[in-house]
Amino acid sequence: MAIRFGTDGWRGLIAEDFTFDNVRVVAQAVAGLIRDESAPKAPVPVGYDVRFLSGRFAEAVAAVLEGNGIPTMLPDGPVTTPMVSCQVVASGAPLGICITASHNPPEYNGFKLKAAFGGSAPPEMTTRVEALLGRTPPRSGRPPDRRHPFLPAYLPRLQAVADLDTVRRSPLRAIVDSMHGSGGRILENLVRGRRADVVTLRSEADPLFGGKAPEPRPENLASLRRTVVQRRAHIGIATDGDADRIGACDENGRVLSPFQIFSLVALHLIEQKKWTGGIARTFANTLVAERIARRFGLPFFDLPVGFKHIARLMLEQDILIGGEESGGIGVKRYLPERDGILIGLLLLEMLTTGDRKLSRRVARLEKEFGRYAYRRVDLPMPVESARVAVARIKEDPPSRLDTLAVEAIDTLDGVRLLFGDHGWILFRGSGTEPILRVYCEARTPALVDRLVRAGLERLRLDPKRDATGGRALRRKSPAGRRSSPGW
Repeated sequence: MAIRFGTDGWRGLIAEDFTFDNVRVVAQAVAGLIRDESAPKAPVPVGYDVRFLSGRFAEAVAAVLEGNGIPTMLPDGPVTTPMVSCQVVASGAPLGICITASHNPPEYNGFKLKAAFGGSAPPEMTTRVEALLGRTPPRSGRPPDRRHPFLPAYLPRLQAVADLDTVRRSPLRAIVDSMHGSGGRILENLVRGRRADVVTLRSEADPLFGGKAPEPRPENLASLRRTVVQRRAHIGIATDGDADRIGACDENGRVLSPFQIFSLVALHLIEQKKWTGGIARTFANTLVAERIARRFGLPFFDLPVGFKHIARLMLEQDILIGGEESGGIGVKRYLPERDGILIGLLLLEMLTTGDRKLSRRVARLEKEFGRYAYRRVDLPMPVESARVAVARIKEDPPSRLDTLAVEAIDTLDGVRLLFGDHGWILFRGSGTEPILRVYCEARTPALVDRLVRAGLERLRLDPKRDATGGRALRRKSPAGRRSSPGW
């Protein structure tokens, strides 16, 4: 198979694409990259999640690196991806590796590469790894016998951002759903011991994640929503398989969209913590992000999908917060990295100030910046079929979709049809799975549903498609863009 790094790492089906032989080939390419740079001065952290054989795959990676004379560091058990990132920086390592497929279904596994700065490897780094694939046969070595705790490198990073003591002293009730992933009871253990009451669901490691993909979407959070209402909790917090993404629900069990979480955290950083800096969103994120930036006179950046683009910007600019549409959010004073547990702590910190009713905070957000509904539809299909479907929209875009006129078309990453203040719809092939994704944000849930239905018909995925003519509209530049206050 052709091994390619997508939006965040290389992923494949276990025993079909993601095999020990292929993992060793990738590890050898990474070893070549490290040796091309210089002799490593610190061991390379190689972490892993709770998936089937993840620990064994991590040992195979470590064995290849050791066989190339590159020292490695294995954790004392499954770890979150942000813990690997923190360990990279704490150790001064040239890079880090985490064996995880993040939010993907249990039959997948993956190989995430972290740069020396503690964030996702930039495209030029993964391109170099791809160029080295197969050039040198994997060199066999032996993984290190000693295991290291990664938590001591992780905790100070969290404490530099979130006021854990204030959260512990507050009479908050929270339910955490780790979705059987590597987040486990980390968040609960961080804040328990005083007045805060935190209960964790699905904390036990399960390679099958209870039979569902470990992604904090509404359809996967029934137990969290139910428990929040039963226990009269203030908030429900969920993290994905490797705990770098977050989901949440309010005290009524209503699931917040990733856009609402991003916006609430941004407002908390600005209004309560008095922090400043730019606001960055990926291409499939909310219109509200730009409005918040405009309200407070902050720089605004619109980037392609993938947190690696936000990470790069965080290294170059003073960025307050950056977020992607899937619940991956990063903030300043941490690392240029997303972290679901950290964002969960910031949501708890937010609730210690002012109104503890999360639903009322969402209502205020909607009143001040606009009310929008959001939906994402995943359509399994071969990568090439997804590419062709998106190209069809790009080559023959509609002038209207449902009742709305298409005011502009943006091809920064996929094809996004913009309806002004009414919302947008995006068609894009996944960078991690054989899936075509359709994202939509609009004024009401009913309008979202109609736009998605019309979009699917336009893709010609529905045999009863109502063919409509379309005219090409002027496209924006495919490069990354920046806006600033006063645009």
